[in-house]
Amino acid sequence: MGIQLLVTGLAVGSMYGLVALGYHITWVTSRTMNFSQGQAVMVGAVVAYGLRVALGWPFLLTLFGTLVVSALFGVVIERLAVRPFFRSASPAWLLATIACGTIAENVAMLTFGKDARAFPSALATRPVLVAGAGVYPQELLVPVVGLALMGGVQFFYHRTFYGKQLKAVAYNPEAAGLMGIHIPRAVMTAYALSALLAGVAGLLLAPLLNVAPTMGTIIGLKAFAVAIIGGLDSAGGILVAGFLYGLIESFVAGYVSTGAREIVGFAVVIAMLVVRPWGLGGARPTRRV
Repeated sequence: MGIQLLVTGLAVGSMYGLVALGYHITWVTSRTMNFSQGQAVMVGAVVAYGLRVALGWPFLLTLFGTLVVSALFGVVIERLAVRPFFRSASPAWLLATIACGTIAENVAMLTFGKDARAFPSALATRPVLVAGAGVYPQELLVPVVGLALMGGVQFFYHRTFYGKQLKAVAYNPEAAGLMGIHIPRAVMTAYALSALLAGVAGLLLAPLLNVAPTMGTIIGLKAFAVAIIGGLDSAGGILVAGFLYGLIESFVAGYVSTGAREIVGFAVVIAMLVVRPWGLGGARPTRRV
């Protein structure tokens, strides 16, 4: 049972970390966050279901279509809910992104229906034995893909020219603009990338959780908790926090109860805010005297 809980915790935790990385990307680029990240997870899962199951597309085309639609979802969020308020430094983007997420969820209910549907996958049909415990290959695949994508995002931000431009926008937008960086395009790219990561998470989780219009709400909330625990400025802290959160949830649900899982998870968030509000990997803010 311990191995099963460990694999499940790592799989779910890697997805929390992947979605939380979306919060980090938009935060370090524009000091705004996409509070429709959970709905971006749902969009990825619903689109993948429609392309793969309803239309019968092959997997690679389904993957490509899901990535494109997820990135477009991020672009729409940026154009409608963030850009009008970014220049004026108004915090109205917070409510606007929540409103867009709610609209997306209701549109999905109208088109997809309210009921959850199983996403058929050969990797989630027959368990394999790992150290005596039966786990689905999909559960083993999820953390591997999650880690690979997290590494790819870090490479993009720290080793590519355009990634460094996005970091420059976060550090000083005015100076970045004077250096010729197109600020609105940089912010839009960050939102597209964050939604794309969430869409991949939805595609990977769909065979394990079933697909439903409301599936992203709690995932987005927990991913935000992971971002707070890890530190919004620290991708590494978010990675560690994602795995820790997933493991805590899995073992509490397995050895105590599923109800206690939510209590313990969010209690950890409160404890972190009290003890170390800048997060596991964040830097303690300096005080001016």
